[in-house]
Amino acid sequence: MRLGGPIFKNDVDAKTAVEIHRKLGFGAAFATFIEDDAKRGEFVAAFAEADIVLAEYGSYCINILDTDKEVREQNIQDIMTNLRRADEMKVRCCVIHGGSVETGGWGAAHRDNFSQKSFDDTVATVQRIIDEVKPSTTKLVMETESYLFPDSPQEYLRIIKAVDRPEFAVHLDPVNITSNPRRFYENGAFIRECFEVLSPWIVSCHAKDTNIVDHASVQITETFVGDGGLDYDVYLQEIAKLEPNPTLMIEHLSEAQMKQGLEFLFAKAEALGIEFENSSERDPSILDGTNTEYFAPHLD
Repeated sequence: MRLGGPIFKNDVDAKTAVEIHRKLGFGAAFATFIEDDAKRGEFVAAFAEADIVLAEYGSYCINILDTDKEVREQNIQDIMTNLRRADEMKVRCCVIHGGSVETGGWGAAHRDNFSQKSFDDTVATVQRIIDEVKPSTTKLVMETESYLFPDSPQEYLRIIKAVDRPEFAVHLDPVNITSNPRRFYENGAFIRECFEVLSPWIVSCHAKDTNIVDHASVQITETFVGDGGLDYDVYLQEIAKLEPNPTLMIEHLSEAQMKQGLEFLFAKAEALGIEFENSSERDPSILDGTNTEYFAPHLD
C-alpha cells in the first residue's frame, strides 16, 4: 500500500515537495490545484516521475443537501469544479461529504439527514455531478461520517447501488463512523465488516485514531494516528488486501504529532510484514527538529 499525508510546507516548488514526501516515506500525496498551468504541469510531472501517487483531492465540507436552493446549487457547482480539477491532475479520488438538512453549514446533526428524501437527493446529486463532469481518471467518493450519509458500510453500499456509476467509489474513514461504544471496543470486527462490504470500491482510506471518554453520556473523540484505540493490526491488514495499490492518507495532526504517528505506522507495518511502497528513501531525521529546511525546529 501507499502511505501519504500532509507535509506542512505547501509554499515550495515541485522538486522540494517531492523531496519532503520521499524523506517522510510517502508514496502518496494530497493534491492541491495550482492555477498556473505551467507550475501545475511541473508538479504533476514531478510526482509522476517520483512514483508518488496524487491520491486525494479535497472537496470537503460542502453541503450537498443545503436547504437554501441557491447555496445548494453553488455548492454543487463548486464540487464539479473540484472534480474537474482533480481529473485534470489525474488524482485518484475527489472526496466530498454527504449533506445535512440545514443551511449555512455542512455537517450538523439533523433528524432528516437520514430520511428517504435525503437519500434520494444524495443519489441524484452524485449522479448529476458525475454525469456533467464525466471524469476519466478521478473517482468521486464520499467520506464516511456519523451525522450524514454514509454512516455505515451498509448505507454506503446502498448509495453505490443506487448511484450506479463506475466513477463513484469509496473513501473509508473508520474513525468517523466509530459512533458508539460497541463499535469502539469491537472496532477490529467493525473494520473487517467495512472491508467485507465495501472492498471492491475502496480507493483511499484515512489514518487517524479514536478514544472513548469515561463519562456518564457517551463521548467518543478523534485523535492522531497511534494515540487511540483503533485496531491498526486489522486496519492495515485489510487495506493491504486491496488491489491495486490502495492509499492510506494521514490527516488531522500537527507537525509535532507527525513524528509519533509515522513511527507508530512504520513500526506497526514492519511487525505485520507490510511494506509501504516507495518508502525506501525515508529519513526519520526529517522530523527530529534539525531539518529546518523542511520543518520548524520546535518538533519534539
